[in-house]
Amino acid sequence: MKSFHLVLGTISDFADQAVVGPIEITVFLVLLLLGRTRDGLVWGAVMLSGSLTLCVLKLWFERCGVPVHRILYSPSGHTFGGTMVYGGLFALFCRRTWGVLTTALMLAVLFGASRILSGVHTAPEAVLGGIVGVTAVGLLHCLLGRARPQPSLYVMAVVLGCVVVLGGLLHGYRLGAEVWLEREALVLGDYLSCHRT
Repeated sequence: MKSFHLVLGTISDFADQAVVGPIEITVFLVLLLLGRTRDGLVWGAVMLSGSLTLCVLKLWFERCGVPVHRILYSPSGHTFGGTMVYGGLFALFCRRTWGVLTTALMLAVLFGASRILSGVHTAPEAVLGGIVGVTAVGLLHCLLGRARPQPSLYVMAVVLGCVVVLGGLLHGYRLGAEVWLEREALVLGDYLSCHRT
């Protein structure tokens, strides 16, 4: 049983903001430096808008959600982040819509299950995080367009190499964003049109 929880933790840690945040920024910069300006700008815009969307949802649910039975208290940021970033990488290099969406769904299930089985999030919280993540991947795929020139093997190798190195170096670090969000939700509570029950 201990090894099972170790596996769950290992999977989950790859989706922590301490890992996916630097990966998002690095992929953006690498794409720009390698001359894939449009890809880099689309990547950056989707990563930023997706992260802001989940941040707003977390703040709102923290203050206005359904905490009585903890059904939906805080959408899963790990499920969202892992799905958006790793699914987004697949979208960068694959033009097939079915392949991109299938991969994103599988990632959402993987990261969502790791959070549910670890007892950190409920199923509705993981599902909501997964929905936002899959939506971000779909948006990235649509904005990139199927007619875009295929990245060279060199670009793919450099981007994926950076991701593997960063993932390996940062795996196990935790940003602790939940604590900050809980504190900010209390501060912002007076400006939200709801009251926590």
